[in-house]
Amino acid sequence: MRSVFGPVLAGLAVLAFVGQAAASDVEVKGPHICCKQCVKIVEGLLGKVDGVSDVKADVQGKTVKFTAANDKAVSAGIKALTDGGFSGSATNDGKEVKSKLPAVAKGDKLESVKIAKVHVCCTQCQNAIKDVFKDHKVSFEGKGPQRTVVVEGMDVYAGTVVEALRKAGFNGSVSKK
Repeated sequence: MRSVFGPVLAGLAVLAFVGQAAASDVEVKGPHICCKQCVKIVEGLLGKVDGVSDVKADVQGKTVKFTAANDKAVSAGIKALTDGGFSGSATNDGKEVKSKLPAVAKGDKLESVKIAKVHVCCTQCQNAIKDVFKDHKVSFEGKGPQRTVVVEGMDVYAGTVVEALRKAGFNGSVSKK
C-alpha cells in the first residue's frame, strides 16, 4: 500500500509546486481609486475572478496589484477591472500587458455623448469626471458603482470623451441612444 501512495503524493507535490511557480504579479497603474468604496469595488470585481488572489488597491498610489495563477487569470483580472469601469496601464511581472480595450472612433460632432458602465461610486469620482470636462455640462444616470456619464456641450466627439475618461483612470463604452 505504501508504495502506491508515495509516488502519487510526490506527483501531487510537484504539481502544486509547478502551479505556484506559474503565479505572477500583476500591477495596474492609473485607475481612478479615490476612496475606501473604490477599493471595496476593485476587491469585489477581482474577488470573482478564478485564479486571482492577494488583491491590493492603493488609493495614494492609484494602483491595483494582484497575483494571477496563470495568463488566463491575468487577462480575466484586467478585463474585470475594465468592465467594472476602471482604466490603467497593466504589467505582468514587470512586462507590459497590451490593452484589449476597443478603439473608439471620434465619430460625428454631437450635442451630447453618453458613456455607459463608468465607475462612479462616490462624489469624489463624480467630481474627478467633472474636472475632466470642465467646459461641458456633466451629469450621471443610474445608481450603483457603475453609471452612465452624460457629457453635453457644443461639438463633442464620442471617441474624445472615452479617451479623456480612460486617461483619467475611468472606462466605459459609448451608449447607444
